[in-house]
Amino acid sequence: MQSFATESRQWTPPEVAEMLIEGVGLGELSPEAAMHIVELLRTEHIAAGTVLMEEGTSATGYMAVVLEGEALVANAIEGTEEASVLGEIGPGAVYGELGILDGKPRSATVTAVTDMDIAVLDRAGLSRLMDLSPGVACSLLSAIIMRVGERLRATNKRVQDLATQNIKLKEQLAIA
Repeated sequence: MQSFATESRQWTPPEVAEMLIEGVGLGELSPEAAMHIVELLRTEHIAAGTVLMEEGTSATGYMAVVLEGEALVANAIEGTEEASVLGEIGPGAVYGELGILDGKPRSATVTAVTDMDIAVLDRAGLSRLMDLSPGVACSLLSAIIMRVGERLRATNKRVQDLATQNIKLKEQLAIA
């Protein structure tokens, strides 16, 4: 059985499969499907401070599950040097899943806060999965769609909250 070695430790395929489906990963996957996907992953050790994905870049055709470590996800604020932190990701988190599907420019920048171990699935691996195990590929795509839907709903909620705050601020300015 294949194992995954990084600078910090040795990972077994069942451990990587568990990380793929637990926490904020792709929990809709069955353990069996996750094991098929794990066969196509490669692990990488990432140094703290490394930009894993950069907003606007389309040359990063992969998705990854965080095995160990933490990263920040942020969006640039147009016209400034500032960024809006969207969140932190840690063990069990999956990032880059939308970009592996559509190949479009990345919608956020992901930067390692600590040293990290990640397991990577690139576009070639996804294509191989589709050829070799279409049912598993469908399960993976379904899980990704579920995550994208969750993020869209969360974004809609944020926009709604900001619109409400904007209305209240306009009302306060009108009174003042």
